Amino acid sequence: MQKTTALPISAYIITKNEHDKIVDCLFSLDFVDEAVVVDDYSQDGTSEVAIQNGARVISNKFKGFKDQKSFAMDQTLNDWVLELDADERISSGMRSALLELKPEDFQEYDGFAFKRITRFWGKWIKHSSLYPDYKVRLYNKHRGKWSGGSVHERFIPEGKIKRLSVDILHPQDLDMKSYMGRISRYAELSAIDYAAAGRNWSCIDFLRPVHTFFYRLIIRLGFLDGIHGFAIAFFGAIGTFLKYAYLLEITRNFKSREKP
Repeated sequence: MQKTTALPISAYIITKNEHDKIVDCLFSLDFVDEAVVVDDYSQDGTSEVAIQNGARVISNKFKGFKDQKSFAMDQTLNDWVLELDADERISSGMRSALLELKPEDFQEYDGFAFKRITRFWGKWIKHSSLYPDYKVRLYNKHRGKWSGGSVHERFIPEGKIKRLSVDILHPQDLDMKSYMGRISRYAELSAIDYAAAGRNWSCIDFLRPVHTFFYRLIIRLGFLDGIHGFAIAFFGAIGTFLKYAYLLEITRNFKSREKP
């Protein structure tokens, strides 16, 4: 007989062309009471595959990570929800920890945080600011609120949060082109959020990439991850540079309005 959690839990995932990832994600969630997938009209059969693997699928146009996740959370049937990205998996340790939670735990805490471990270029990263990367992923959806803009969105429980020392698996083995595309996209979205909040570019902002590089490589012990740690620090610096370069472009409006 399948063991279940002390209280009913709904899992939710947002997707866009995640055909190659969603099956493993849903497979790791076979102990929850329901899995909801909110899909941004994928063209690769993501919705069909998710349905075949037991998920309830709802199509919704993507307008931003916070809006899409908030919408997905609202589609769930249970008070307690487990948030997961399509490229993440529940580890065996996390699964056991969730099944061991008691009704008293759900009464005492409004949320539970887990360590996320990322696989980068085929290696599980143990430093470089990527680990331990605690994420609040199990929470009561009625006891908290969403924070953040286009990126870095998160649900903030209003009460106590308990950290559980078990892992969410994040096998992010992107090729160089895909990784750089993601960095650029997130940098631009962050810059748009900054500009919308009235944040102006300053000269010191172009020193921030240097700080990012040395923070990840030295302070967060990225050098212990070898060439992988160096690459993560370097890519982080590029992302920081692009974020403020986009902000400069947005706020200064470099697009020429006059002919040369």
